[in-house]
Amino acid sequence: MIKVILFDCDGLIIRHEKYFTVRLAADKGVVLDDENQEQKKFFNGIFLDCETGKADLKQEISKNLGLWHWEGKVEDLMDYWFSGEAKIEGELKDFILNLKQKGYKCFISTNNEKYRAEYLWSVAGLKNIFDGFFASCNVGHFKEDQGFWEKVYQNLSGLEKHEILVWDDDMPNVEAASKFGFNSEFYSNFGNFKKVMQEKYQI
Repeated sequence: MIKVILFDCDGLIIRHEKYFTVRLAADKGVVLDDENQEQKKFFNGIFLDCETGKADLKQEISKNLGLWHWEGKVEDLMDYWFSGEAKIEGELKDFILNLKQKGYKCFISTNNEKYRAEYLWSVAGLKNIFDGFFASCNVGHFKEDQGFWEKVYQNLSGLEKHEILVWDDDMPNVEAASKFGFNSEFYSNFGNFKKVMQEKYQI
């Protein structure tokens, strides 16, 4: 019997169509090169360290404000970034709140750095939906690593692995959670999600 359900954040609970750099170009008239190798280097390099808690995003952006042609404060750029990627999916939100009324514990599991994780939890309002938040910046591992799920399991004391269900839209994360021993499902759309929950898990 499932007792705890872990939901991925971006792509499930949080939906956004454009990355903040694309919005920045459209909203502020900033011309950005899609092939900007320095931006790619940032996101494929030091930003990954921020997501696992090994570096501080605010400090790293301060060193690299020129990448986004930003002349204001670092905090303003981060707020612009986070606020544009914080829309909560209504149907899934309602479904999760209903799950909680039935007694299920629901948590977020996400690859995110600490400032955005806190923004989503406190400002965007995930704290009003979920029982807790497992982020790679705090766990110290990405979700594709077994270490992530080991830390999660340590914090979900008193449960058997088969009592935990993971939903994610990234197959390597689904496979990693399944390898660890959790029930794990790939999220493609809300309709399929509801069908699997009802038919496979009787939830």
